[in-house]
This record gives sequence, structure tokens and C-alpha cells, in this order.
Amino acid sequence: MAGPLRGWRKRGDGRGPDPGAGAGELPGRSRAGPPDSVLQWVRAQPALAAAVGAFCVVAVAGLALSIPSGLVPGDQRDPVADDADPPPATAPSAAPDAAAPRDTAPPASPPAPPPTSAPAARGPWLVQPASSRSPRGVALVYAYRALPPGGESRFEWYVRLEGARSLLEGVEMVRWTMDPPPKDGDDLISRNRAGDGFPLLGDGPGGWFGVTATVRYKDGKAETLSRRIELPEPDQPGTG
Repeated sequence: MAGPLRGWRKRGDGRGPDPGAGAGELPGRSRAGPPDSVLQWVRAQPALAAAVGAFCVVAVAGLALSIPSGLVPGDQRDPVADDADPPPATAPSAAPDAAAPRDTAPPASPPAPPPTSAPAARGPWLVQPASSRSPRGVALVYAYRALPPGGESRFEWYVRLEGARSLLEGVEMVRWTMDPPPKDGDDLISRNRAGDGFPLLGDGPGGWFGVTATVRYKDGKAETLSRRIELPEPDQPGTG
């Protein structure tokens, strides 16, 4: 490698140019700055200058690659305020109720059951005159009413004692018998029914029958009352 250019000294030594070196300088050459000397050096050492240039290019390229990516300006985006809410990571899922449409119409009411015919009403009670009174003042009274058609019995009836309230409260029991006797053949006993007259209840197709009431009082005495119960015959028009 060639040495330093002749005619120049190192800076900082406080001395001026070498007087004896002026004869060796090229004519017309200026000492004002280094550009001319650099060009002369390049011309004198082209291979070394090329190597230095290549080294500089490689060094600049390596320096550019070593800069962190965050320092390199990226694509331009709209400014966003620091306090702005970040966008959600995923789109909000729909509410469970909104997953599928629902039929909001009210459910249809069940069909109404077919109308049923109202049961036939029973006829009014037809109260018959009371029998003659006993020595203690009680009598037998009965009533009947027509039943709806279609059944075995056509009439419903009852027979009971009639008398003063104080007299009926003095009755201990009443034994009823029928002629002809009922199907079971047993007598019927009524107790503690002073308010109702110790009634005997029944039903039948019609016709007549007899009843007898044996009244036993709480004072130990007893008396017997009888009467005939008459209901319309099947061939007679219904009453009511």
C-alpha cells in the first residue's frame, strides 16, 4: 500500500507545511481541502477504493437490517386515542333467547266439549192431607213427586209424623212397617229426627200400599198410627 500523500502533515503538531516539499507538488493543485486528494487516491488505488466502497455498502446494509422493526415507520393508520376502548377479540355471541325465533302467539284454547243435555228436573212435591191424629196429638202425612222418565221408579215419596215440636221431641224412636212389606222384609227404625218428623223415604212405580208407625215416647208409653199411601197408577197421567 502507498504511504500518505506528500506535502501534508498531521494536524495538531502546530507546524506549517514543509518548505522543502513545495517542489514535488503537482502544478495547479489546491490545498484548500481533501476532495482533490481523495480523488487522486481513488485514481491511484482503484482496487483499494472499490474494496472500501463495497465495505461501506455492506456496512450500511447491515446497519439498516440491525435496526429494530418497531423503529421503522409502518403503514400509515388513522390515529386512535389512547383512552379508546380496544376492539373486542371476537364478535359478541347472540343471546340464548335470540338463537331461534319463537312463536309468541298464545296457544290455542282446547276445543269446548260437546254440550250435554241437562238432566231432567224432578217434579214438585205434592203434599197430601194428614191422617186423623192420635190421642197424643200426632198424625201421619205423606208427599210424592214424579221422577224423570227412563228409570224403574216413577215416583219418589216420604211419610212422616206431624205434630207439635215439643211433642215430637218427646219421641224416642219410630218403627215403620209396610204392607206389602219391602223387598228386604225388615222394619225400618228412625231415631233422633224430631226436626224432620222421623221420616220414612222410598220410591216406586205407582199404586198404593199401607204404612204403620209405632211411636215410642221417652216416658215409656207408645201408640200406633196407620194410613194408606196412594201414588198414581202407571196408566194414569202423571201429576206435577
